[in-house]
Amino acid sequence: MKLSLLRRCLVGFGASLLAWSALAATRPSSAPMPPMLTSLVSAGKVKVVSQFATEVPGLTGYVVSNKEGTDVVYGEHGYLFVGHVISPKGADLTDDYRKRFSPKPDYAAVVRELESTGHLISEGRATAPLLYVFADPNCIFCYHFYKMAEPLVSSGRLRLRWVLVGFLQSSSAAKATTILSARSPLSALHMDEDHFDTAHEAGGIAPARSLHDKVLQAVLKQHLSAMDAVGGIGTPTLLYSDGRGHWGAVVGLPTSDWLNRYSAGKRLPARPNG
Repeated sequence: MKLSLLRRCLVGFGASLLAWSALAATRPSSAPMPPMLTSLVSAGKVKVVSQFATEVPGLTGYVVSNKEGTDVVYGEHGYLFVGHVISPKGADLTDDYRKRFSPKPDYAAVVRELESTGHLISEGRATAPLLYVFADPNCIFCYHFYKMAEPLVSSGRLRLRWVLVGFLQSSSAAKATTILSARSPLSALHMDEDHFDTAHEAGGIAPARSLHDKVLQAVLKQHLSAMDAVGGIGTPTLLYSDGRGHWGAVVGLPTSDWLNRYSAGKRLPARPNG
């Protein structure tokens, strides 16, 4: 799981998170921003996309963004809070706020950007339904997706374009660049997945120790930025098309039913992640 956008900004800004205080006072969503958030905005670290009242008395929510993605944070009595708000019934209110108040991703624009950037690993029949798959070489859920998808790919029912990122483990970026720089990136990707160590959640390819390709490092950052832009908070994240130029995203491992339906061109379930 990636470190949240605001935590990265706060570390870079040389500040520490403040402790949670009692949620007693009530104030409208137009309340002044916490001083720390104001400082981050003034320094150009983040942009406040929207501000809203929450169900918690006195707590104001903010959707913030920068080139690394979008996050939800909170303010109350001048304090800045980073984390998830869980209701008394166990509902994750932060996830709900993110869906309701975040700007809608331009999936088609991200697809165009990925195609222009290059370094995608393609496999499958050219006329089969297409998925873009953001994947980390050490991601066990990407491995499970690979095991589900490969029979569909080999039978000509599914086409994949793998978009490699590298953030899960210290070896992830090196493994990703090793795959991308191989004579056959597709064969290298298959080696990584076919020899995946599920006990240690580690991809099977050995990272090249001397590989320090600045171009490929930049590609991995572009891929990660693109994943953030479509709401991908982890891997795998999938981009899929309805066949009429409209794109959507699935964050996390889809169900086998969803994948089979998509490859068959059928109507997709409302909840692709089960």
